[in-house]
Amino acid sequence: MLADRIRTPAWYYPLLAVATAFIIGSPGAGMPGQPVLVAFGCLGIVFLSLAYQRITGLTVTRTAGPRSLAIAVVLGIVIVLLLGVSFALAATGHAAWVWVTAIAAFAAMWAGGSLYDRAYSRELRRGR
Repeated sequence: MLADRIRTPAWYYPLLAVATAFIIGSPGAGMPGQPVLVAFGCLGIVFLSLAYQRITGLTVTRTAGPRSLAIAVVLGIVIVLLLGVSFALAATGHAAWVWVTAIAAFAAMWAGGSLYDRAYSRELRRGR
């Protein structure tokens, strides 16, 4: 069954959360650290995607149904808002607090990604 083949490895969302936290926390590093953190975060996401494709033999390009789509949209909005807060903190001289947004992004991505994965699998099994 396709839903069994697409099963996400246990290490995927924690590592995706770390890569996301690097990007969200990057404004607090200032220069030259900011582009380095963004580069590591982006490379991490690329390598995770490639590893997922290699392990499953599949590339997932869309959600399976309305619930997984809603979770993906909300998660995307949360991450973008956290990035905005991170930039605002850095721009107003509160760069020391950017780590809070990075931790929040880490938690949101790990929990939200896992929630998305469960919803996706459930929708895929139901044929939606």
